[in-house]
Amino acid sequence: MRAFSLIELIIVVALIMIIGVAATTFGSGTLLQNNLETDKSMLVSSLRKAQGYAMVKKNGLTWGVCLTGKIIRVFGGSCASPTIKDDYTLSNSTVISGLSTVTFSNLRGEPNLAQSIALTGNNKTFTVGVNLLGGMQIN
Repeated sequence: MRAFSLIELIIVVALIMIIGVAATTFGSGTLLQNNLETDKSMLVSSLRKAQGYAMVKKNGLTWGVCLTGKIIRVFGGSCASPTIKDDYTLSNSTVISGLSTVTFSNLRGEPNLAQSIALTGNNKTFTVGVNLLGGMQIN
């Protein structure tokens, strides 16, 4: 009759635990990195959306983007009391700095001010620059 000894069983359980801890550590780092990438994409998308809406004079409103706590808001009207809004909540691991309320001019889509916006998380930083002509540079 063949069976496993207690020592063999302990070794197998220990190996499974070590592999599990390693996989969890790797997986959580990857998840945080994906969150930061998603937040960067949503910031750029929000800026482009507001710019596009301003260029076509959607609903005759002033269009822009602002930061309200952990929310990136595309707004029509004003940030504080928007007529129309589209909110995106940043992940808890992402810190954003340098985003002031920006509005875009009708027809040309030029912002009222240039911005250098930094998104930081998981020991990585992305920078989104918006120039006065409405162009964007993403690093």
